[in-house]
Amino acid sequence: MLDTIHREVIPAPRRRVNRLVILIAVLAVALVAGGLAAVKLWGSSDPAAFPQSSSIEEQYGVRFSRVAVVGDGGLVTLTYVVLDSEKATRFQSDVQHPPELRSEDRDGGTKRVSVMKQGHSLRSGQTYYLVYQNTKGALRHGEEATIKLGDLSLLHVPVL
Repeated sequence: MLDTIHREVIPAPRRRVNRLVILIAVLAVALVAGGLAAVKLWGSSDPAAFPQSSSIEEQYGVRFSRVAVVGDGGLVTLTYVVLDSEKATRFQSDVQHPPELRSEDRDGGTKRVSVMKQGHSLRSGQTYYLVYQNTKGALRHGEEATIKLGDLSLLHVPVL
């Protein structure tokens, strides 16, 4: 009965217009929300935002590209791209002198590499990573760190 009255009050073409307006509004909100999520996700991985060191690249044959706290805060990954496979293989094989990660906001850091494969030939252009123990929460998401490698340092590295 109520449905019959409703149909008589609002003609069928008008109901279609209302549904179309609601559908367009829902799609617009979904597009805006999806766009904002994409900007947030991909904006943080902008390689231009990560500092670079031509000295480190020349000496060690690698370009660091990411530092991230993972494993429920217990591990840190240091990702790098191989530029010169011969130099990078020597870099990765030197387990006695791994890069040290130091917090710029607090005292402390880590150089306790958990995974550093030896005797492995690296390919130019490939991305590899080192896994550190995040000793006493040395690095935290959202802060900046320094990558110290021998006498060279890469400052203001964002920690994801």
